[in-house]
Amino acid sequence: MSLASIRLFCDVVREGNFSRGAARNGITQSAASQRIRSLEQELGVELIDRSTRPCGLTPSGQLYYEGCCDILERYERLEDVVVGKTSVLRGRVVVASIYSADVPHLNEVRERFTAEHPRVSVQIHYLQPAAVHQWVESRRSDIGILSYAERWPDLARIPLREETMVAVFRVGHRLSARRRVHPRDLAGERLIGFDAGLRISQEIRSYLRRHRGQPTVESTFDNIDSIKAAVAETDGVGILPQRTVRVEVARGVLTTAELEPTLIRPLALVHRRDRPLPPLVASWAKYLRAHDTPAPVRPHRADGGRGAP
Repeated sequence: MSLASIRLFCDVVREGNFSRGAARNGITQSAASQRIRSLEQELGVELIDRSTRPCGLTPSGQLYYEGCCDILERYERLEDVVVGKTSVLRGRVVVASIYSADVPHLNEVRERFTAEHPRVSVQIHYLQPAAVHQWVESRRSDIGILSYAERWPDLARIPLREETMVAVFRVGHRLSARRRVHPRDLAGERLIGFDAGLRISQEIRSYLRRHRGQPTVESTFDNIDSIKAAVAETDGVGILPQRTVRVEVARGVLTTAELEPTLIRPLALVHRRDRPLPPLVASWAKYLRAHDTPAPVRPHRADGGRGAP
């Protein structure tokens, strides 16, 4: 077993794909498959479950993967100490995030962080909440971003932000000129919301029931982009984190109204409770929390920004 084989195995697991794992190591897919097959033969156990897509791990594979992660982390720390570069960040951070964690802003922060630390790469995978939990728990990702993070026995949480939720309308909707709305104002409206199985959907519906706001559920989706598109094209109403619609509001596609009383969605970083964050992952988490305010969006101008003739 060589260090190169360990890296390859970990990359295939994290990517969930032989082809992408091979590409990260500069070899072909067939070469990667052959090397991991040889590794399995050497160990006498099957490590990767090839019957699933993305490929998963067998119980022995999960145990082996966690041990390999520990080996790589210790080796990188040792190498930095030996060469005297303990202050230089290097390596890869794998982040598992829910779709609604503000994708444009996360991409902005990633670009700035990697520009300041050229030897670091940050990979962000957007997943459903249950998959984020599973990725962090199984160490396919170093850290996760979740809303309504609970007190799980296996995961620790670091508060990231509290997001104000707003009512969202298309321009021209009967409520689109309102600055504030009470849930009762939404009675009889057609709600375009999240799938019922998602925690954010349960929190929104509980809020509406408590405050006697009972819109009719028109349609549901598992992501914010689909909800925004549906609201923009219909007379439906959405309830979304305010920062996730800032671009559409600036472009004049959607309007928002504050909710009275306020509805807040908490967002947190989550990581394995049984081990401290590696220095690189801790640096990324600290940077993300310190740069959590998105850049302002320039309002759309019908003249294309040239000014009036």
